[in-house]
Amino acid sequence: MRPLNFYSLFFLLLMTRFTYAQDCCTTQKNPWIFGLGANVINDSGLKFRGITDIQNNYNYNIPLRITLEKRFQENFGIEIATNFNTFLKGKTVNNSVLEEDISFFALDGMFNYYFSNTYQIKERASYEAYLTSGLGVSFYDGSAATTANIGTGIYYYLSALVGLNLNAITKFSIDNSLSGSNYLQIGIGFIIKLEDSYFN
Repeated sequence: MRPLNFYSLFFLLLMTRFTYAQDCCTTQKNPWIFGLGANVINDSGLKFRGITDIQNNYNYNIPLRITLEKRFQENFGIEIATNFNTFLKGKTVNNSVLEEDISFFALDGMFNYYFSNTYQIKERASYEAYLTSGLGVSFYDGSAATTANIGTGIYYYLSALVGLNLNAITKFSIDNSLSGSNYLQIGIGFIIKLEDSYFN
């Protein structure tokens, strides 16, 4: 997990840069949201039987997660997410124990609905809870599998600019790929809001 120390330091520098910016993004109702964190994947194929067996069924080797979201109409967002991980030898994947490591990469396009803003004042809230769905492609040592995704998550704000993100997404294989399978992906990380001007 040592690479995560680098990611944490990098994101801390980003937060410092934008926290002291004079033209902060809190004035924009539909900001961009950049996220950096980690992911944990359960692709054991055991469903609920192995959900608590973290050592054997969950994968978290160099688990980098990078996201970019654009909010619109205040309560909606379109997100692109990338996830990197490695399924290590000895882990359970699809009801079988791996005999060698598998490199994993996923690219997902997601639609987010912030339902918590329907019962609280967004500008005063310390969190935003959302439902998410979309499509993605998962790569196992280069072999691709298309997935339909559904899940939920929450942003907890440490300030007007910076927050934490926790999400859980279930991905269902929807093609005939031999490498594809259904799996659970849990993500956690930092987020920071950006104005449109940062992309001009």
